[in-house]
Amino acid sequence: MEEEFYFEFSDDAQRSVERYEEMLRNQDQYFFDAQAFENIIDYYIEKNDPVKALQVIEYALNQHPYAAVFLVKQAQLFFVTDQIERSFLSLQKAEMLEASESEIYVLRGNIYNSLERYPEALENFKQALEFAETIDEILLQIAYVYQNMLDYESAIVYIKQSLELNMENKDGLYELAFCYDILDKQEESIQFYEEYIDKDPYSYAAWYNLANSYHKLDLFEKAIDAYDYAILIKDNFASAYYNKGNALVQLDKYAEAIEVYKQTFEYEKPNADTYCAIGECYEKLEKMDEARSYYKKSVKM
Repeated sequence: MEEEFYFEFSDDAQRSVERYEEMLRNQDQYFFDAQAFENIIDYYIEKNDPVKALQVIEYALNQHPYAAVFLVKQAQLFFVTDQIERSFLSLQKAEMLEASESEIYVLRGNIYNSLERYPEALENFKQALEFAETIDEILLQIAYVYQNMLDYESAIVYIKQSLELNMENKDGLYELAFCYDILDKQEESIQFYEEYIDKDPYSYAAWYNLANSYHKLDLFEKAIDAYDYAILIKDNFASAYYNKGNALVQLDKYAEAIEVYKQTFEYEKPNADTYCAIGECYEKLEKMDEARSYYKKSVKM
């Protein structure tokens, strides 16, 4: 952990932590500016030590009682340690100090979402949109709430808005594919990803999701072409190799499928599903010894 600390944190942050720990050892009181306290808190969060991080926040609030940032961090730590009511209370105090801080509403929205209080989650996320400088991630959070409400049409609206602002957001691309899949709207999915690829032809995630939509419509040749583009852009894309293998199986191209399945082993550890798929291909080719060998490997996983 110490090596990670020295690598991840600046010299100033390192000195702040050392000075803070010296203060504790000496049972003394030192002054730290707000940035130094943030660095110390983040250090303990990185070390997965919320108790010490919360202790630092108490010192920080004593020295900087009007700094809402410490109340937000306190609320985050209360949330991850299942102290929900205390988290809400810290956010309430932060809002009184700095009502335009978007993180207050984002965190409160996440808490309400975790409690399945979806209308309140949406209210807070939408309030965060009014204050945040960048909103693509907040739009995606709103989409997640709608997914939890099983309102996939609304989720699609917000995911698309998020992607318009940040085309590089791979999470958004995969979530959109998921929503289209749930609604069984593969044609709309294909249309979206084709238009997206026109704007960003080097998006491996877009090619991959396009391929999956073709696959679900039994357009296996088109699916294979799209998987190939995804692999060309990202040559270690194990999922694309695996799904390409599945498409080849649908075309009875078992020998090719075996080779593609085996390529996944170069980029991820072998798993039972892939061993089983290879075994089935060998069985289709009436190579029973090889089939049994891979079935045995599958069972042992």
